[in-house]
Amino acid sequence: MGVNRSHCDLLIAHRDEVEAHLTRLFTQVRPEVIGNDYLVIGTLDRADWKRGLQKPLAYAEIEEVLHDFNNVWHFELR
Repeated sequence: MGVNRSHCDLLIAHRDEVEAHLTRLFTQVRPEVIGNDYLVIGTLDRADWKRGLQKPLAYAEIEEVLHDFNNVWHFELR
């Protein structure tokens, strides 16, 4: 039986992992944006993400399938 991910309550992303992924992605498609500021506003289902890797999605397409975040928390070590 598969996991129903539509009810996920918490997503934790480590900045170094997000930035490594962005660097790998943009090295191939838009290397000039590497190192710029960015804002993560939500997530995509895996199928939509894979579709976007094959052919970049237009903003309107992304907007239709984007799961935006309800809250954003920042944690820092003390």
